[in-house]
Amino acid sequence: MTTTQDYEYLLECENVIGVEYDEQADSVTVFVSQKVPPEDLDPKDDVKTRVRDSDGVDIDIEIVDCGYGETRTGFDALSVLEPKPEAAENRQDRHRPVHAGVSEINAESSAATAGPYPARLEDPSAAIWSDRAEPGDLVRLSNNHVYARSNAAQLGEPILQPSPQDGGQSGEDEVGELLGYVEIGDGALVDVAARSVRPEDESRTAFGLEESWPTDIRRENYDELRGETVIKSGRTTGVTSADLEATSASVRVNFGPEHGPVLFRDQLVAGYMSEGGDSGSPVFADDSGELVGLLFGGSAERTILNKIANVEAELGVEVLTEEPASGGESGRGDDEADLVDEEIPIYTTTFDRTLEFEFVDGGLEPTAITFDEKPRAGEPVEVTVTVLAAESGEYWLEVNDERQTFSLEDREEVTNEAIRGEVTTTVAVPSEKDMSLDVRLQGGLIRRS
Repeated sequence: MTTTQDYEYLLECENVIGVEYDEQADSVTVFVSQKVPPEDLDPKDDVKTRVRDSDGVDIDIEIVDCGYGETRTGFDALSVLEPKPEAAENRQDRHRPVHAGVSEINAESSAATAGPYPARLEDPSAAIWSDRAEPGDLVRLSNNHVYARSNAAQLGEPILQPSPQDGGQSGEDEVGELLGYVEIGDGALVDVAARSVRPEDESRTAFGLEESWPTDIRRENYDELRGETVIKSGRTTGVTSADLEATSASVRVNFGPEHGPVLFRDQLVAGYMSEGGDSGSPVFADDSGELVGLLFGGSAERTILNKIANVEAELGVEVLTEEPASGGESGRGDDEADLVDEEIPIYTTTFDRTLEFEFVDGGLEPTAITFDEKPRAGEPVEVTVTVLAAESGEYWLEVNDERQTFSLEDREEVTNEAIRGEVTTTVAVPSEKDMSLDVRLQGGLIRRS
């Protein structure tokens, strides 16, 4: 199957800084720093000639001028540019709580933008994380080149809000420290880092946008967004919007003399909606408020965004649509307790988390529920329930009214005189975004061995 990577050889051509293959349209979009008449191009730099000679096919090719007016080797990382334009009104101020879209950056840098919050650390092994970071920690996101100074920062370096260029001072304006990041390098999917938070000093809202946003997190089917309008909140240009022109582009982005142009794959490309200092801005679907991307690069006429699903996977986090209750776990409210028999305990866990339980009458101790994949709204999800029993025998376990029987006989699986077993079943995930997923357990002994 043909993909964008099959056309990355066009990045060798002069002026070419990005390329995408659209499978549905069977066409190639080529992003150039400036358009040059074909007669002025060396044949090796004429993309139409290169494609025809390479593939022997006459495919539809669109050349998109990115507005530099000169030959460039890549788009710009939008906190690397110097000097930064002035911040939009009120965004250079000191904000407590901190909102996404206001001025924020590493204390040793100039100016950029605070990104999405809250995100919850799920897998520290996915990226570079401080030893102090633990699964379940809440963090705020922005770009690697915003918080981690393009791989150059040490974990623990302070982050200021507002940015130093906007008057931020070490000490009084420190809102957290660098906790983790994904390294910038050729073939990367994301430019992302995370900082620590004090939840009482953070807001989940994006400055100047609807308080209910993000209404959801876009994790799949990005090709459906082609041609749709996205909107962002950023330090320099405030609230701006543009249409998405590419949903799986390979682009080169310039990170200055130390890194030069770096190849990023699977990127979203929108029209003009950003300038220097807007790096880190959260980007939403304009019609729904769904979080779709993290802004990190661009030109005078184009903007480059990481897919938020890639941000989650590469950094090992889950972006949340609301801040979890104290302790990071969902609890049972009185209204929920009224819905079921009082003798049947109800346990609720947040997605992709493991939850410990109390004993259940009848000889079984459920010790954990593990979601075997990321739950999706309206779709069933497989879960594994781990149980302990004091003696061998045949047992029953009911998970949300689905009952199974099973035997615990293997004396090799012994922990503190107890026998451990696992039961796998499927539970339904509510389709409504504001509903919680409740897992109700009841079980007991049928007969001893």
